[in-house]
Amino acid sequence: MNFLKALFFGSLIGFCGVLLHNFTPPFGFLTSLILTFLGIKVVRQRFFYLRYQIYASAAWLAVVVRAGTPGNGDEILVYGNTYGNLFLLGGFISIVIALITTRSKSF
Repeated sequence: MNFLKALFFGSLIGFCGVLLHNFTPPFGFLTSLILTFLGIKVVRQRFFYLRYQIYASAAWLAVVVRAGTPGNGDEILVYGNTYGNLFLLGGFISIVIALITTRSKSF
C-alpha cells in the first residue's frame, strides 16, 4: 500500500511541477523546483525508507517525460525552451540532492 501511495505522491509532485514551470517565468520555475525538492523530503518524512523516495522519484520522472512528449493531438506541456530544459535538469538535480542529504545531524 505504501508503494502505491509513494507512486501517487510522486506523480502528484510531477504533475504540479509540470503545470507550474512555465507559469510567470522565473517565479513558476523556481516554485516548481522548490516543490520537487520539498515533495521528496515529505516522502522521506512520511515513509522513511529510501526505496519509497526512489519510487516517488521514478513516478515524478515518468510524469515529466510523458508531459514532454507529444500526445495524440500534438499537445506538449514541457516545451524544449529554456525553462523546459532547466526544469528537466533542475528537477532531476533537486531530486538527487533530496535523496542524498543526511537524515540527521547527530554523530
